[in-house]
Amino acid sequence: MKKLAVIISSMLLSTAATAADNYQSVSHLGYMDTDGNDTVNVDSTYYFSPKATLGPYDQFEYINKQSNVYGAYSDDDFSDVATIGGEYFVQDFVLGAEYNNYDSDFDSSTDVIKLSAGYFFNPNLVLKATFIDVEDSENVVMFDLAYNHQLNSTDYIGFTVTADDEFDYRAVSAKYFMDLKQGNYLTVEGTVADTDNAGSSWQLGSNYYFTKATSAFVTFNKNDDYTVGAQHFFNKNVGLKAGYGNNWDDSGLDAYFANVSLQF
Repeated sequence: MKKLAVIISSMLLSTAATAADNYQSVSHLGYMDTDGNDTVNVDSTYYFSPKATLGPYDQFEYINKQSNVYGAYSDDDFSDVATIGGEYFVQDFVLGAEYNNYDSDFDSSTDVIKLSAGYFFNPNLVLKATFIDVEDSENVVMFDLAYNHQLNSTDYIGFTVTADDEFDYRAVSAKYFMDLKQGNYLTVEGTVADTDNAGSSWQLGSNYYFTKATSAFVTFNKNDDYTVGAQHFFNKNVGLKAGYGNNWDDSGLDAYFANVSLQF
């Protein structure tokens, strides 16, 4: 009887340790210092229903299914960008709208309106079309097909295929999330893109989580740009991310950045 009580107690402790945290708002305040340019940005997303983590405080399901509204603002030495938008999920459909204003310090301003509609063939497969209206420019329609392949109760491989209506732009992105057990996690993600008359590009990145609160990351791309850094959540609501970026071939392109996360 005593042995059974110990087993049950261990199971309860294990369940509590791996229980997901839930958030309805996720916000960031960031700063980047590069040679000749400083950037400040802020963004916030509010979900109308709780959004569960996959273990780490900043990792959520690959395909979002929660209705939300969001806003963002970025300002550097040359321009500023303001964004507001939202998504609404109803049965197997998702509708979205977004407005962007690009305001240059050289007395020019551009408005961009995005309207999107998507259909879930099943909870792990969604096709979305986005109409993009750029002021004083040609309109374009982008298509995204996203698929989440669940490996087990936690691990997944997610894929997204993107193309425009004339197939001038094509991209494939993927993300692998793995629970390494014992409180450790790993993500690996990458994107390969090809544009007519502009060539191809690729980017690869990875996060290793020592705990669900503390992680280290690295990214690099075809142009030999790279970033390295770390993130730590002081509690389930407040986190700090800091890193350094440069280029393997031109070590003078220093970039230092920091980002504060607020999640409630």
